Amino acid sequence: MKPSLSLTSLFSRSRGAQAAALAMTAGALLLTPVPSHAEKPVFSDYYKLETIGFPEGVPPEVGAIGFNEEGEIVVALRRSDVLVAKPTEKPEDFQWRLFGRGLHNACGIQVISKDEVIISQMPELTRLKDTDGDGEADLYESVSAPWGMSGNYHETNHFVPDGKGGYFVAVGTASHNGPVFYNVRGEYSKMGRRGRNYSAVQWKGWVLHIGADGTMTPWCKGFRMHNGLAMDKDGNLWCGDNQGDWRATTPFYHLEKGNFYGHPGSLIWDPEWDPSVDPLKLPLEKIDEMRTPAAVLLPHALMNRSASEPLQIPDDAQFGPYAGQFLLPDNNGERICRIMLEKVEGQFQGACTKLFNENGLHLGNNRVVFSPDKKTLYVGQTSRGWGNLAEGLQRLTWQGKVPFDILTMSLTKDGFRLTFTQPVKKETVKAENFGFKTYHYQNGPEYGGDQLDMHDVPVKSVSLVDEKTVDVVLSDALVDGEQVYELHVAEGLTNGDGVEIWSPDFCYTVNKLRK
Repeated sequence: MKPSLSLTSLFSRSRGAQAAALAMTAGALLLTPVPSHAEKPVFSDYYKLETIGFPEGVPPEVGAIGFNEEGEIVVALRRSDVLVAKPTEKPEDFQWRLFGRGLHNACGIQVISKDEVIISQMPELTRLKDTDGDGEADLYESVSAPWGMSGNYHETNHFVPDGKGGYFVAVGTASHNGPVFYNVRGEYSKMGRRGRNYSAVQWKGWVLHIGADGTMTPWCKGFRMHNGLAMDKDGNLWCGDNQGDWRATTPFYHLEKGNFYGHPGSLIWDPEWDPSVDPLKLPLEKIDEMRTPAAVLLPHALMNRSASEPLQIPDDAQFGPYAGQFLLPDNNGERICRIMLEKVEGQFQGACTKLFNENGLHLGNNRVVFSPDKKTLYVGQTSRGWGNLAEGLQRLTWQGKVPFDILTMSLTKDGFRLTFTQPVKKETVKAENFGFKTYHYQNGPEYGGDQLDMHDVPVKSVSLVDEKTVDVVLSDALVDGEQVYELHVAEGLTNGDGVEIWSPDFCYTVNKLRK
């Protein structure tokens, strides 16, 4: 285990030693690396990316997307409207019609039928229903609104059905860049008003459970901006969060009732919290002791900047070889990450990589949903003006060709087992083609955080277990406790046809070691 950091050591961070320079002895033969003649994967050979147009004059800032039983896509726009269209082969041929209007920052959706949806907007969960059959909602009904409102622009809410007629709701915090109104809904806390991202009114920074009978239960706390919830096929609840204050980098969390996930602003609304204790004045060591670690940390900029809605790839999806794994879009980057999870000593942890990066993908990747036939991923985009080409609707369709990629990265007692999607060319399985470094993070009140004590980790050996599986043994003993091991696969590693790997960078978060 790493020793805990004091407040002093937080601001005097060591980068650690980098790889030592190679010393050449007298008479040693200087070898010149042979240029790689490997073939690079071409994005369009594997996935087709299309941009879908909206009607002229409609601000295409997508807050939520879903499909109804007619196969129509339902899009809730951040600035008011809900639009519906039947997907067409040509992306420019979508014929949009208006289903609803007047919503305040829609962020999540459950499509009940072609005539009914439930949408999470800033003040509430709202039911929109077409009761007269004219294709447009005429009934707007509040389903649940147990959280406070301060008027701050940042207080967005996402939700996911619990599978039992109720909902889990992610209630976001407010930002220091926006004010609090003089009149608020619910109880106001002067103590909660402080901080970069703050919780001036009740339940900001929490996940709430709304039962089928309407009963609200505070579920878990400690979030900054958990812009998206997902429930996996086994009933586990997941979310990401945004790098920022008390978030050194983007985390991916397994959510469990009663847990605290590290952002202290929410603590004042815990019924068991001592109101005389200011959570922002707690020592870092105390907050680290209280908080639940992330299952996966996504290094900032390399993997993700601002996580949005996670989505598990269905087992029957025709979307490549990644069934059962998670997609995590980047709301502030031209990428969608892929997350590979496993349990070690009863705790979730795992690796991340970039499944899609650039190649025409916009910024602002905010919402994702598969088409009913599970062949196409639709991506709704908005980043509130924080970048160009950061709004709209795009879709990705697998072309039937499997990319050469690391399908899973699994922890062993002394390194990692890498399982590939295709047979690896035996001659390229060399230690020099697997570069590792390791580091960790310390959350704190400042915005983001550095990679601490970063250093290279020599590879002791690599071996083929079978044609698709490589075991990598590291020279240094593995370290646990949210320790990140970053792997870069060199261009020299190829499949049997001489094609390079789809994504060369992978990051595994070690919470527990294998015994």
